[in-house]
Amino acid sequence: METKDYLYFIKLVECRSYIKTAQFFGITQPAISAMVKRLEKGIGTRLFIKRGSNSSLHITNAGKVVYRAAKELVRIETAMKVDAKRASKNQFKLAYSELAGSLLLPAIITKLNQGNLLANVETYQENSHLLEGHILEGKYDAIIFSRLTDEYIKGIKSVVLQKHEYQLIVPASSELAKKSEIDLFTIGTIPLIMRHKRFLSRTALDRIFAKINFHPQKRLIVDSIDATLELVRNNMGVAYLMNSTVKNIPGVVAVPLVPSQKQYVYQCLGIRENAIPNEFQKACLEIIQEIKS
Repeated sequence: METKDYLYFIKLVECRSYIKTAQFFGITQPAISAMVKRLEKGIGTRLFIKRGSNSSLHITNAGKVVYRAAKELVRIETAMKVDAKRASKNQFKLAYSELAGSLLLPAIITKLNQGNLLANVETYQENSHLLEGHILEGKYDAIIFSRLTDEYIKGIKSVVLQKHEYQLIVPASSELAKKSEIDLFTIGTIPLIMRHKRFLSRTALDRIFAKINFHPQKRLIVDSIDATLELVRNNMGVAYLMNSTVKNIPGVVAVPLVPSQKQYVYQCLGIRENAIPNEFQKACLEIIQEIKS
């Protein structure tokens, strides 16, 4: 069976429409019907059931198995083609998340430059969750990303480079700045400045809320770290960020939370487990793994 059949099948499962699937690929509806017949004949069982002309398309249990396997086969073939093309090139594609990049990228770039490798290195910034999917697809040679735990991620070999703590960021002039640790229940009516749900610091904070059943009386959602720090500096609230975020920044102080509310974040180097880096890529990876706190 050809890869295009699996691509057609995946789309058909996801949109449940022969017409929409055909339109998406710019082919005829009979071509999609023929694909289904080929797959069903090759596998020996029904993959779809449609009851009546106006009823929705129902995927069978066998179809669900094929869908899962088809996605994996397409992913493997895509990664294979990318890896094969890249294997003969002295090129290294490194992607990083916002915070992990801000903490580690300057040191990484400096070391790669000292090793005369920088000219063939490309860097990209993405959200941590996107990075995990894209490294598995073979889009990048390596990723620098943040995680709330150092547990195993299927298909990704990761090396912890740094460990940081989420803390409460408070105005340097406030009484809170004099404390050795802070209990969230004591901030009262002070606005708690948080990031949107797509950010890791918000995920960590939401976990604390659920764990201790805490609900801030006032909250403010802000995307920008710079804007967040400016608000804290001007006594407009307190924020929840990595302690390293405010290092050497005047007007704000990072204070640890009490032990029951502590959360840690790990900055990691990630590569695909089945990746076969060439000599140039190995040299880049070795340099990055040396950068630990």
